[in-house]
Amino acid sequence: MKTLYIHGLESYPVPGKLEIMRKQGLEVTALHLDYFEKPDSFSILKNEAIKNNVEFIIGSSYGGFLGYWLAEDLGLPCLLFNPAMAYKTELEMHIPEISKLKCPARFVVLGVNDDTVDPIANAKFMKENNRKNIIQKVISCHWLGHQIDFDTFESMINWARV
Repeated sequence: MKTLYIHGLESYPVPGKLEIMRKQGLEVTALHLDYFEKPDSFSILKNEAIKNNVEFIIGSSYGGFLGYWLAEDLGLPCLLFNPAMAYKTELEMHIPEISKLKCPARFVVLGVNDDTVDPIANAKFMKENNRKNIIQKVISCHWLGHQIDFDTFESMINWARV
């Protein structure tokens, strides 16, 4: 399955996670973007997804925020780790208006011990933005903080495979 992996703010595509995705049979595209230098990251990622015929999006933290909106815009399923839906930053976020929300399936992993992105606010956001025409599953992991360990990453990919 052609997959777009979107890393978090001030992060990069971790080689170990890319390897896990590839071992799971995912054909991964992962750009390294400095979101502060590239305020048009959404458009860059959208163009990359279209160019590579992406079928699935995986995003973490700020990459989860971008993945959420890309999945809605492109009508793709997604797996989001601690998405920064309820996070305030000085980063300029250029998300175009999306006229029709089209994500068919959204799997969200929240770390109960996340001290970067508030898991309670994230759960509330997901609940408020659930729709009848989407499969949405949210899991709260009591062992997890903001960083996603390799074992959890691999387990959650297996859980979300569509």
